[in-house]
Amino acid sequence: MAQPLVVAENVVKRYGDDTVLDGVSLSVPTGHATVVIGPSGSGKSTLLRCIARLEPIQRGRILIDGTLASAGTETRNDGDDVSRRDLSHEVGMVFQSYNLFPHLKVIDNITLAPRRVRGMSRSDADALGMSLLKRVGLEDKRDVHPARLSGGQQQRRRDRESPCHAAEGHALRRGDVRARSRARG
Repeated sequence: MAQPLVVAENVVKRYGDDTVLDGVSLSVPTGHATVVIGPSGSGKSTLLRCIARLEPIQRGRILIDGTLASAGTETRNDGDDVSRRDLSHEVGMVFQSYNLFPHLKVIDNITLAPRRVRGMSRSDADALGMSLLKRVGLEDKRDVHPARLSGGQQQRRRDRESPCHAAEGHALRRGDVRARSRARG
């Protein structure tokens, strides 16, 4: 059996005296879609932010593709953690809202992460971005600003951004077309 892509073990996350995650564990197999469901305020987004290393954890540990990505600040041993840079190109997160930069064109919104995080050239990022826009039928919207897109077009554009961000690495992403189709059955 293949090693899980993501493992969270007994993760505890606190904001001051408020414990948001209390001993959360999960394992996400490589190539599978996993859904985290719960009521508003139950810690779903916080868990994803911890996996993406946007938030430190107080206890437990998180592994990405077998590499220790995060160890609790209260229980960490020397050498227990990897730098944010080591995994920044491996884990992407797509937020619930569209989070488009209104001053950037569609192609620039899509290619910002590959250029800034991965150091991809503009021409390579644009080629990748255009191939993703073609997959969702929005290639004609390349030079349009977000305010000129319908809600559905904004969502399809957003779903293309995450694969563009993590095109060459492992990623946690809602925009993975194959994973979405598998999840829908």
